[in-house]
Amino acid sequence: MLTEIDFSSQQEHLKNVSRTFALTIPMLPDALVDYISNAYLLCRIADTVEDDPKAAVDKKISWLKSFSLFCKEGFNDEMELLKLHKQAVDLVHDGAVDKEFDLISDMPAVIKRTLTYPVKIKNILSRGVSILSLGMSRSLEGTEIKDLNDVDHYCYYVAGVVGELLAALFYEHNHDIDRKELMALSVSFGEGLQLTNILKDRLVDKDREACFLPIKKDGSNASEVVKEYLAICQGHLDDALSFILMIPTKESGIRLFCLLNIAMATATLKLLSEADVAEDRNVKISRRTVKILYILSKMVVKNNILTRMFFSYISRGVKRVKRDPHELRSRVSCWERLPF
Repeated sequence: MLTEIDFSSQQEHLKNVSRTFALTIPMLPDALVDYISNAYLLCRIADTVEDDPKAAVDKKISWLKSFSLFCKEGFNDEMELLKLHKQAVDLVHDGAVDKEFDLISDMPAVIKRTLTYPVKIKNILSRGVSILSLGMSRSLEGTEIKDLNDVDHYCYYVAGVVGELLAALFYEHNHDIDRKELMALSVSFGEGLQLTNILKDRLVDKDREACFLPIKKDGSNASEVVKEYLAICQGHLDDALSFILMIPTKESGIRLFCLLNIAMATATLKLLSEADVAEDRNVKISRRTVKILYILSKMVVKNNILTRMFFSYISRGVKRVKRDPHELRSRVSCWERLPF
């Protein structure tokens, strides 16, 4: 009989595999801390398999598709869970770092905790993690980024769907939220955070012959493309601010969780806009900056006017391109139509 992981052990895993989310998730209301921590670990399990440097690509694709289907069907098949767990352990045994392998080892217990949640919460996690895992399998099958549409679809599967998952959870927590409008902004919110990481890690990705921007193989258009996508990314982060302002001011924990994440992303974009596109591979905001952003975010988060002023101040000087978040979601989202 499989047993669920306890809350403290779940949070220890979170701390071990993501310092950023271990910092921001505890800002949420208590129930959401549990649900979103669990959701992050489910996503990280899939990500650990996808990123394993030593596992065979065809085996990773097969596992991710099977895991996606298992999640889509509500995490309920215990025999399938045991099979997926054994396969995952075998796949990442030689390539995963210790903390990630520990998470894979606890995979059945993490999912057993998922099964204890209310049906609506479990269904949201089921849908989100299923889409994300399938997207990862498709990425491994070969992702050629030729234009902005390709970037949008790639970002949707690894981050836009997470924005949708968060929006759905926030609505279940507080039905005063305009669910339709929050969902409309959620994909742009997720893409802004993902594009920040793509831009920040571009040179590291290049070393492993990966590229998630439409940059030519000879790199001749790299500077132009990076500048273009810095502006596109800031436009998405502007939508992320609108996402936050849709949430009632009394939900200060949810707002702070979102605001600090986009504030750190915007600060990173500012550094990137001032960096050498060809050479700077260690662009990262300092711990002191994170601390300052946290203090300021906490001061303004309960007031929409102050929140807007704060975001305007930290993003000043960064060019932005405004896109239509409704059109983006209608074009890329699978949330209402699972791709099976």
